[in-house]
Amino acid sequence: MSAIKDFIKEYSHLSNVDSPFVYEDADGKRYKSVEDAYKSGKEVKVKNINDSALEDLKALGVESKSDANKLIELVSNLYGIEGSAKKSGGRTRKTYSDAEKASLLEKWYKAEKQNVSKADFARQEDLTYQTLIKWIKDDQG
Repeated sequence: MSAIKDFIKEYSHLSNVDSPFVYEDADGKRYKSVEDAYKSGKEVKVKNINDSALEDLKALGVESKSDANKLIELVSNLYGIEGSAKKSGGRTRKTYSDAEKASLLEKWYKAEKQNVSKADFARQEDLTYQTLIKWIKDDQG
């Protein structure tokens, strides 16, 4: 079994829990409640499951929010998932790194040679038309 599948299996319930805290004994066994931990008769430590998930993500090579965003974007593009990170009912503000801007501008210049309109390109890349226009103006000096 792959490390990603193990991670998903371990943490897929996180969005449905009331409390991020779990109780873990020295053997690594986790208990969902203090009562269950007490019944085990073992000494347990209180852990924030979100912190554990972040540690495990780092072990998988996802070491920052930026890495996580890139992974989400890549997986979304590969599987054709649209709008997974958007709030329902509208567009959310997104910031782009210099590398992302450069990559999108490079794609735009290639698309432009194929007679793709700015509006169509912006829609395809989930950019606002105004953002694309500003980037092009800034790039051209």
